Amino acid sequence: MRLYTPLVLAVALLPFAQAGMYGQPVLNLDAKSFKQAMSTEHAAMVAFVAPWCGHCKALGPEYTSAAQSLSPLIPFYAVDCDDQKNKGLCAEYQIQGFPTIKAFPRAGKGAARDYQGERKKGALIEYAKSLVPDRVKKLKLDSKSGNEDRIIRTFLEEKPTLPHVLLIHPSAPSIPFLWKVLAHRLSGKMHLGFVRDTTSHSLISSLGIYDSADTTKDATRVVSWPAETTSKEGLTEYEGAMKFNALLEWLQFQLTGETSTTNDSEKVKQKPIKIPEPITSAYESEAEATEERSVKSEAAARRAKLDEAERRDRERRERAAAKKAAEQASEHGSGTVDDAPDAIPQEAVDAQQVTGEEASKDEAAEPVPEQTAELQDEETVEKTAIPHEEL
Repeated sequence: MRLYTPLVLAVALLPFAQAGMYGQPVLNLDAKSFKQAMSTEHAAMVAFVAPWCGHCKALGPEYTSAAQSLSPLIPFYAVDCDDQKNKGLCAEYQIQGFPTIKAFPRAGKGAARDYQGERKKGALIEYAKSLVPDRVKKLKLDSKSGNEDRIIRTFLEEKPTLPHVLLIHPSAPSIPFLWKVLAHRLSGKMHLGFVRDTTSHSLISSLGIYDSADTTKDATRVVSWPAETTSKEGLTEYEGAMKFNALLEWLQFQLTGETSTTNDSEKVKQKPIKIPEPITSAYESEAEATEERSVKSEAAARRAKLDEAERRDRERRERAAAKKAAEQASEHGSGTVDDAPDAIPQEAVDAQQVTGEEASKDEAAEPVPEQTAELQDEETVEKTAIPHEEL
């Protein structure tokens, strides 16, 4: 039995990923890698786009941000329909306008759906989450009656031929989306349940896995039982990070005794990853060239003004030095009254003021590199936050 994890699938697709309009974690596919990505039964979102399309460019930040929020639970892909080798694929899915976003609830194993919602991060996330059916058995614990043993026994008696896995959470009132995705991925192979424990941790205490003196572990626990188990004894507790890929690897091990990375890596033919040059249209190239010429022209104009001001200042200093020399010679010759130095020409004063104003404007317009880097880092942290990846 072999299961694709998101990490393994992404590694398998990397040799075929194209440099496209959208950044990671969106994978830009061609016809060949699209077929491989759709070989699973996992929910996915696909944007069919064209590089010259203004609406496609506007979609980019929202689509990428939604992909970051749901990675690695639901993959987001993009296909460039302007690429000749993708024409057949786009025709197969009747793509007539751009961007066209399609949802694949069961990847290539079922029919695609047209996404008609708002092209915003929040709307895309909610729609993508709706593609995942709820296959988790929700248990209810009565803190007053002490029914811990009974609800565990009832849970184990359901689908007895399958291994059982239970998520015990101390506070979550509803099933975490991560757990729903795992239950969907393992549907028919494992029976997953969820229960909210009491504030006194009565359930994990009854299972013998709670120690109030152990401050290294919180009260969120995952436990499993092999198939045909009818009592709470014989459970195995998960000890790893409460993250999607780690949990999926552990569940795969409970099923087969092997991790999915070991299994699937044998199937993936590793090829050197060759990233092609980004595709830009003639219009974009010309616009970039025009902008570059404009920046250079403005810089040259500022340089010329600074040079002119420096020349005038040099002339002023030379005149002042000549005047001072003449005064000193006069003093030695006559020993009479000192002359006041010549006033600085108004033209030079104006030039200095103008230059100073321009320099201050330039300094205000161009942020300090260190400050810019810090702001970019803060924005990156905000944009790449993954709220659904961890329990």
